[in-house]
Amino acid sequence: MFKKLSLLIGLNIVNLLGLAEEHTWPIFRGSNGRGQALNQAVPNEFGPTKNVLWKTALPSGSSSPIIWGKRIFITGHVGTSVKILCINRLTGEKIWEKTREIIKVPDFYHIAGSVSASTPATDGKRVVFYFDDYGLITTDLDGNKLWEHRFATSTGNLFSYGASPIIEEDKLFLNRDGALDSCLICFDLKTGKEIWKAKRPGVINSYCSPYIIQVNETKQVLQGGSGELIAYDFKTGKEIWKATGLPGFVCPSPVAVNDTIYYGGWSTAHIAGQSRIESFFPENNKLNQESLESAKGFFKQFDKNKDNKISFKEFPTGRMKDVFPMTDQDSDKFISLKELDFWYTTKAWAGRNAFYAIKTGGNGDITQTHVKWQVSRGIPYVCSPIVQDDKLYLIKKGGFVTCVDTTTGKPIYSQERLGVGGEYYSTPITLGERIIIAAERGTVFVIKPSNKLKIIARNEIGEKLAATPAIVDNTIYLRGQKHLWSFKKSPD
Repeated sequence: MFKKLSLLIGLNIVNLLGLAEEHTWPIFRGSNGRGQALNQAVPNEFGPTKNVLWKTALPSGSSSPIIWGKRIFITGHVGTSVKILCINRLTGEKIWEKTREIIKVPDFYHIAGSVSASTPATDGKRVVFYFDDYGLITTDLDGNKLWEHRFATSTGNLFSYGASPIIEEDKLFLNRDGALDSCLICFDLKTGKEIWKAKRPGVINSYCSPYIIQVNETKQVLQGGSGELIAYDFKTGKEIWKATGLPGFVCPSPVAVNDTIYYGGWSTAHIAGQSRIESFFPENNKLNQESLESAKGFFKQFDKNKDNKISFKEFPTGRMKDVFPMTDQDSDKFISLKELDFWYTTKAWAGRNAFYAIKTGGNGDITQTHVKWQVSRGIPYVCSPIVQDDKLYLIKKGGFVTCVDTTTGKPIYSQERLGVGGEYYSTPITLGERIIIAAERGTVFVIKPSNKLKIIARNEIGEKLAATPAIVDNTIYLRGQKHLWSFKKSPD
């Protein structure tokens, strides 16, 4: 009887541990950072009145949720108070909340800038939160402080900090591109002690999160930025190889499948002249040809009261309006002809808009030897790529989907329209037989992986979406501008 009871208890413990392991979404883009939630039976249709389990109000922020067991971890801020929160995954109730103070909220160049943009990370024992103006905060699952790391210098990043900390084994990796001491840092996850720092001198801001790959018996850490993708030794931080000819000011993070890495991006920084101006506005923009060609033409069309300055209200909708504070260099709340002319006359930055498939392995500059193929159309600005069934999916600003055959690099279809324009900040998630794509304007599409763009469902959430969804237990957890939502198929 005692042996049977012991066996039963042991089996129950194993089952509980297995359940906890199953219900995890521990880092940005989920386990291994691949954006995969395979075989999860989330509903095709969901929204404020359909298949919603709960919604919970959140403070301002754009970080994505992570999950361990019944706990969701996420960040936000109210003024200069940055917040780390733990929410019950089943009910939406707040379990705990902790606060730290920063000196000020920067006047971000971009309308989407946030002091709580980085997604947390957990190994099931510790949770790491990152706020650029504060540093790293590491707690246990109950919110008790384990260690913190403050940085002596800020990144000075006026677009806010989007790269997320990544946990692998007993190490924590953090991209600090754009800081006065640009670097990739590896910390001891248990103690917060710095293990190694790979200096990246002269690197401009990048928002690419570190990505870990296995090559034979060793691991490497991939970090993109300033026109290169570099592989560092997992244990020492020594540079192993690099691929060049890539975007400098970059947002997407890499993904690897088997022996191939998929990485690249697009930025207005790498184009100039009329092409740059066109990229700043939607295709159905109201700009005439004179506005596209010169700042004087733009003023002629949009300076309605002819006071030789353009207000935010007068400015046409588009990405240039989103970075109004960046153009308004004297901070007088108006754009002068000289300030606007900057976008028309400055040359393209170093780097180029490109997307590579790179074979792992090699040493030194492997651009000529290991780049299997590259594409130059349909490249994403922010959201990272996903791969499903030998197909690479890229989501471009404006709601364009490109599907590439990963064996040949040839487009299966190119820049097919979803039907909702604007920005696409959220990385798509594949369920295997379906792919979830969120538009910043508040629409979530469900498409079918196939040789044609097939939209299964279009769901209106009712608030803006910038964060990447987390999916466990046949449930999708989606952060909007004001709420964290939980959607699951209602029982018949």
